[in-house]
Amino acid sequence: MTLLGKFAPILALVLLVAACGGGGGNSSTLDAVSESGTVRVGVRNDNPPMSFVNESGVWVGFDLDLSAALADELGLELDLVVVDGTTRISFLQEGQVDMSVASMNHTLSRDEAIDFSITYFWDNQSFLVRTGTYTSIDELLDGTVAANAGSSVIDSWNSYVAARGGAAPEIVEFDEKLAAMQALRDGAVEGYSEDNITLLALAAGDASLTLLPGGHNPVQFGVGVAENDSDWRDEVNIALQELWRDGTFQTIYERWFVGPARSIDLP
Repeated sequence: MTLLGKFAPILALVLLVAACGGGGGNSSTLDAVSESGTVRVGVRNDNPPMSFVNESGVWVGFDLDLSAALADELGLELDLVVVDGTTRISFLQEGQVDMSVASMNHTLSRDEAIDFSITYFWDNQSFLVRTGTYTSIDELLDGTVAANAGSSVIDSWNSYVAARGGAAPEIVEFDEKLAAMQALRDGAVEGYSEDNITLLALAAGDASLTLLPGGHNPVQFGVGVAENDSDWRDEVNIALQELWRDGTFQTIYERWFVGPARSIDLP
């Protein structure tokens, strides 16, 4: 008998165990939420108009409505979990949430840490400046600017400046958007870069602030899910497509960005 033949039964057993996940692999999130009947969704509460606490103290926004619609489409109870610019990824990695609907730009670096659904929203990242100070983002190459901690703005602006021969830019990182806005108003920074839609919402009604045209970083929001969990990612993608097909997504979009109740006008 050959050596391979001698150990064939053992090899077959090893292959069977591996195929059944005996090598330490995790079961799909889909199995877990199906068993519990609940989906834990990480959503921000500091990012208007996508997800924020309004003047009445109510947690509202596009991402919040989308989360509720996704949970309903999946036939699951919704358990909302507050995340921010840094925890929206770490909570997925640690299993504290099942998905993050948190206005999260799908970047290559983030894709190394988690997986993303198909894109559900497109935007760009430019700069909010004091009115009358600048007319183009290229005028800020040598300036001190603000960004949120954990934002894709940081890598993008560094790359944008380097591509135009500039020195490493001075970027002041803020944990809170309102603090970055105050720094801009006070003149501590020359510009504040974020998703354009958020900048418009933060500056709504303030003629002293202007959003510069264009941008340095196209944005594609996706629903974040755990890395290498294709069964769950597929289920989320199917649910998103069903919301588009039956008009639910359009209804939510119009509520926040088109209808009379909108807080901003999209460029």
